[in-house]
Amino acid sequence: MEKKITFLKRFSSFKVVLIYAVVSAVYIFTSDYFLELFTHDAVLISKVQTVKGLIFIILTSLLIHELMRRNIVKITDYYQQIIDIKQQTEEQSKQSRQEYISLFNHSPLPMWIFDLETLRFLNVNEAACEHYGYSFDEFMTMNIKDIRPETEIPQMEALLTTAIQNADSSFLGLMKHRKKNGEMIQVKLKTSQVNFESRNGILVTAVDITQEINTQNKLLATNLRLQQACEIATMGYWTNDLATSEIIWSEEVYKLFELNPDTFELTLNNIRNCFHPDDQPKFDEEMQKVFESDAVIEGEHKIITGTGKIKWVLERIHLVRDQNHEPIKLEGIVLDITKKKQNEHEIIQSNERFKILAKATVEAIIDWDLENDSIFYGEGFNSMFGYTTMNADTDLWKKNIHAEDSKRVIKDLNKAIKDPGKEFFNSEYRFVKCNGNIAYIQHKGIFIRNDKGEVIRIIGAMVDLTESLEKMNTIEQQNKTLKDISWTQSHVVRAPLANLLGLINLLKENKKMGYTDERLIDYIGESATKLDHIIHEIVQKSSQKS
Repeated sequence: MEKKITFLKRFSSFKVVLIYAVVSAVYIFTSDYFLELFTHDAVLISKVQTVKGLIFIILTSLLIHELMRRNIVKITDYYQQIIDIKQQTEEQSKQSRQEYISLFNHSPLPMWIFDLETLRFLNVNEAACEHYGYSFDEFMTMNIKDIRPETEIPQMEALLTTAIQNADSSFLGLMKHRKKNGEMIQVKLKTSQVNFESRNGILVTAVDITQEINTQNKLLATNLRLQQACEIATMGYWTNDLATSEIIWSEEVYKLFELNPDTFELTLNNIRNCFHPDDQPKFDEEMQKVFESDAVIEGEHKIITGTGKIKWVLERIHLVRDQNHEPIKLEGIVLDITKKKQNEHEIIQSNERFKILAKATVEAIIDWDLENDSIFYGEGFNSMFGYTTMNADTDLWKKNIHAEDSKRVIKDLNKAIKDPGKEFFNSEYRFVKCNGNIAYIQHKGIFIRNDKGEVIRIIGAMVDLTESLEKMNTIEQQNKTLKDISWTQSHVVRAPLANLLGLINLLKENKKMGYTDERLIDYIGESATKLDHIIHEIVQKSSQKS
């Protein structure tokens, strides 16, 4: 603007001189020319020249006055414009400064300005005071090192060195700050150099992203746990965009199907061919059914992996619709249940063997599931006791224990169940058969407990001891008879037998001496008769007990 004013001044002066010179030259030459046309008298020409000179002076003075007036007006207008522009600029600058200060103070983000040389805070907005916990006056006594952890100061000093060397330098990045209460936060900083109150300063805007980083870390940890869970559960996720026909498999699905993601083309037909031929019709049926219902479609399938293995998978499919209820995407999970199916097959086989064993054994088997309150009765309950086991009452066993034994047996069983150290149960009691007869039972069982020591299952066997007890009673009775016979032989039989032996010896001695005593013969006859009577009693007793 100053250059323009100088140029205008010089141009105005040159313009006045130029106009004056041109007008003077034109006037002189034209006036002399016309004067010579009218007269050649020297005296007259001299007088006219004088008059002409005066007229010239008057005209040029008027001309110069007019030219100077116009130039002064123009210059004055230019000066006024300059003054107006300067005032307007100052007002705009003042307004901009006020707006800047207002935006600075009322910004929802923490902001401050610090001196580039002393590092002291020059200005701090309300958001910074509220977020960091310091008052404005406290900030004014601090420098920026006071809100930095010691480990961050070297990095800060390096950035300040760059800022001092380059006035246009700025910084955008992450830093750690410390609040008044000692809490460490992660902030995203943006800086720029400014002139504040004739000082070189740095304007800083800080955004606290601590919560965002913590949330991201939690999401990463959650995603990692989810991925680990999927790997542990051998479960994969897939989607099928119905608009673009784009199918996406997670890494776990490829592992489950033992396929290479770089070589396997994800098309519906190729995926269908991964299922066992016996299950492909079921696959088609479920894919059709998912479009007919908003419910999750679930099914178990056999698949043939890329290495030729046969696996069992559980698949759940869900149809996603848009706001207009139009189908837009299929999504689902695939879970490897091969081990589960193998275990189920083994359990089925084990149960079949158990049922066959229950039919073949002479014992009455009881399998009591306490968790589900269900009881399985073996075939022995029908063959031994006459009860129909099909749809049998769960209280069949309990309510047919003999009334005199029931309280004792149930009490002993409950006591054993509550004792975590007990593994077995053994009891003898009477059991009422379907026909009303009494059976003498020996009941042995084993407790299956969970990790808490609680009984979840009892497997027992009831053995009918009735026939065995009867045989034992018979044997005991026979033993008693034999004992009686033995006692009779040792005591009752031995007396007449001893008499006979003594009388016979006495008779032999008398015969050697030539002496005959008829009474000895009578005595021998009596003893023999008595012995014969005792032998008949023994034979009769033995016949009765057998």
